[in-house]
Amino acid sequence: MNGVTGVWLGAELARERLRGMALALFLAFASSCSALYALGVIARRSDGGVDGVLEVPVFGLALPVLAYLLSERLCDAQRLDRSVDSLARYGADRRAALLGVLLVSALATALGGALLTLAALLGLHSPHAGNFGSELGMSLAIAASSGAVYAVWFGAASLFGKRGGGRRWALILDFVLGAGGAALAVPWPRGHARNLLGGTPVLDMSQSGAWLALLVIGGASVALSVARTPS
Repeated sequence: MNGVTGVWLGAELARERLRGMALALFLAFASSCSALYALGVIARRSDGGVDGVLEVPVFGLALPVLAYLLSERLCDAQRLDRSVDSLARYGADRRAALLGVLLVSALATALGGALLTLAALLGLHSPHAGNFGSELGMSLAIAASSGAVYAVWFGAASLFGKRGGGRRWALILDFVLGAGGAALAVPWPRGHARNLLGGTPVLDMSQSGAWLALLVIGGASVALSVARTPS
């Protein structure tokens, strides 16, 4: 099988796994969006800022947890490279199939992050507010980009440890080390997403630098996933 076919098969496999959790995902999303909308309303009434609402509830908690859970499910609770064993057994290119799984994971997490962000912003602002459109567009772009990076980053992390155990450590370290602004925060997506929202930057990095850092983390994660997977 050629590479394109392998990617398509991997994507179909991931879609089937995603479809299997459709009801649970819907219920979790409905409750999460409701909670974030309520937090936005509370912040609006107390004159809270958009960055504060998004920085901790959405980007600091909901988005990384969503990315972790989706990666865990789409990889069938195991290492990314072993998650496509059923396809490789019948001749599919393992690396190509792996890229298909990562693609669906990135798209699903990007969409989920955008919806969570939208819920928070609808609570925080009236849709008729003058700056709502521009603020919404930028926030959704940051959410979708950060979600995609988190997805491939957790996929790469799952290649370390037994049964994808590195994925769990990546979540913990992102919470702990990514919360700071020193050099230890550089490899983790959290600090760069926070920078883009107007929060404390990592190593006084500009927002353009934060975009570049997320791009490098995402690209390195995909490259590492392919490099550590036997053909």
